[in-house]
Amino acid sequence: MREGYKILAPPGELLYVTERPAQQKKLKRNVMVTPRSGKKGTRKPRNTVDIDLVSLCSVAHACNGCASDKRCCCSTYEVCVTAAEMRRIIRVMPTVAKLCPHLGTDDGYDNVFEYVERGLYAIDTTEDGLCLFAYTAHRKIQCALHTVAKEQGIPLAQVKPKACLLWPLIFSEGAEAVSLTDDALHFHCSASKQKGSRFISASFTEAIELVYGEGCGRLVEQAAGKGARRLKLSQRR
Repeated sequence: MREGYKILAPPGELLYVTERPAQQKKLKRNVMVTPRSGKKGTRKPRNTVDIDLVSLCSVAHACNGCASDKRCCCSTYEVCVTAAEMRRIIRVMPTVAKLCPHLGTDDGYDNVFEYVERGLYAIDTTEDGLCLFAYTAHRKIQCALHTVAKEQGIPLAQVKPKACLLWPLIFSEGAEAVSLTDDALHFHCSASKQKGSRFISASFTEAIELVYGEGCGRLVEQAAGKGARRLKLSQRR
């Protein structure tokens, strides 16, 4: 963790983060990033997303937390979030710190957000590469943001980063397109399915609903069931 950059929590005031110069940011691992707008004139309408149904149907996926001795998404990627996502996470930091006491300091909380460029921040990790929002429970690695959202009845999309909600699905920058990450089968939570499958895992359907809006997951399921290879989906949030 970096020293000198802290999230302060004055009574009754919003927590805040001090930015650091972009040139100090060094990406060392694979990056999951929330996409920003593409170049002017080259992007599709923001309310449309292109779904690669073939890749989604090729893998069965179910997340129940990672065993500490298994490869984990929480320690494989460097997750980047937008400023809006960062602010939403900061609001639940006091509760998250109860699950992750390493986040606390004498006068607030350590700043786990590292400035990358305007409007984009990377979530910091431990020296072993584990996300600072990860904690261990019942011998499995869990996401504190996910747990807090569930316990407090907060919609997951209002706390957990988009990149994490969708994983092992990924999305491109600019004109948004969703597909399966190339290394999905390197993790024990994913398994290859028979070629030509038209079934989409329930976890993928749920993720698409959370990120793109109610009913979107059902539309993806229906299109896949009819044998479609791709779907242009109109976002509902």
